[in-house]
Amino acid sequence: MGARAGRRWRSAFAVFAIVGALLLEGCSSSGKVKKPDKTTQELLSSSKEVLFQKGKDFMEKKKYEQGRKYLNYVFETYPNDPLGREALLLVADSYFKQGGAASYTEARYRYRDYLNRYPDAPRRDYARYQFAYCSDKEHESPDRDQTSTKEAIQQYQALIREFPDSGYAGAARERVRKLVDLLAEHEFGVGYFYMRKGSLGSAMGRFSGIEERFPDYAGMDKLFFYEGRILTRLDRPNEAGRFYSRLIEEYPNSPYAKKARSRLKGLKLAAPPSDEKQAQKPTEPQAAKN
Repeated sequence: MGARAGRRWRSAFAVFAIVGALLLEGCSSSGKVKKPDKTTQELLSSSKEVLFQKGKDFMEKKKYEQGRKYLNYVFETYPNDPLGREALLLVADSYFKQGGAASYTEARYRYRDYLNRYPDAPRRDYARYQFAYCSDKEHESPDRDQTSTKEAIQQYQALIREFPDSGYAGAARERVRKLVDLLAEHEFGVGYFYMRKGSLGSAMGRFSGIEERFPDYAGMDKLFFYEGRILTRLDRPNEAGRFYSRLIEEYPNSPYAKKARSRLKGLKLAAPPSDEKQAQKPTEPQAAKN
């Protein structure tokens, strides 16, 4: 069986399942079949346009569960029709708007289904953005696990690669910048924890890694300050001084700059080598020859 035929078979089966479930709701405990309820009658007798609009109206009123009955039916019955395609996207949106971990998971599944089914869909950039945003909404604070943060970054970057000129790509770039900052802040927190525990080498390793991996980190002034503190405690005052000086020069208005100036004054910096002194000494003009 080909892939397209398999999809048609699965869609038909899903339709039968939906209708069957709705009909079963009309069965009494004695096993007698009652007249189908109003929703089932509408699904079986109305056009796809009417059903789509009915489901959309429920969604706008935030009656998501009721709206999904109509929209799921439209999608499952007409998966290759523009209305069916749009119905799937609305169902995904309904879960997203409901919020909560379970709903975001369900929304992510629906957006992914849309992306897999419709590679040339006109609203694919929106679906890609929403797919990423589901993980984004579940990201944790810097002191917690960052799995969702990393997943959101990957999905936003996929959107940027696929639709670099989309308006959603611009929003994705901004979210990537903020989420990357969140990862950097997480790394800083780990380094700070090591510093507090006295594992200065491990702390310095984390801090140095932030400079290399996250050069646009918004907390770079804070990072320079604590790198200077660690190097001071490691009895490496000249290196500490370089970090404090860099902080003062690059972030003069930072609250850490004031602290850095105070600490810089207290450092016992080694004098520069004699050859360096000589290089820094201004050359005196030679006496004029008679």
